[in-house]
Amino acid sequence: MTVNHFEVRLHQDVLGRILRKHRELKGMELVILETISAPDLILQGHGQELLALKHYDRTPLGSKDMVVVYREDKQLIITAFLTSYHSRLLRKRRAIWQRPNL
Repeated sequence: MTVNHFEVRLHQDVLGRILRKHRELKGMELVILETISAPDLILQGHGQELLALKHYDRTPLGSKDMVVVYREDKQLIITAFLTSYHSRLLRKRRAIWQRPNL
């Protein structure tokens, strides 16, 4: 469930594509879903896409931000990845929601 109360699904074919590209996310399906439901920040993507960001101190790659790209209107997750460079995303995209007290 997103912060806007939309149910968003992680389809198995999408998960397979994510894991082929980002093997470090194996076993992190619940973290991907948690990022959607309790993000630190939501950025506007291209068109209808939204990017949910959440910081995790512990990931397979150390302290990173999980980024999940999704569409509320289609109720689906498009992709997910870990990054250390969330500041680059912030420069390129407009923040549309932020967790209070962040």
